[in-house]
Amino acid sequence: MTIDDRPVGTVWTFAEEDYRYGIGPLRIRLDRVLAGSPLQHDGDLWYEVEGVEMSDQGLVVGPRRVTVRASRLPTIRR
Repeated sequence: MTIDDRPVGTVWTFAEEDYRYGIGPLRIRLDRVLAGSPLQHDGDLWYEVEGVEMSDQGLVVGPRRVTVRASRLPTIRR
């Protein structure tokens, strides 16, 4: 699946409680949502995503695969 409705290179910020696992906000340029295997946790739906983590100064940290709360993800298309 690919991300819809945002220009290429958009950096998304997820609060600590909206992704697993890490400390503090996560800034990531989303590339893919792995929608084929959603997870249930604490009554919520979560998806694994792939992208490039960015620092708060806009520098590339590196590739990242992380699980994000579905309700916080942008609109996606297949």
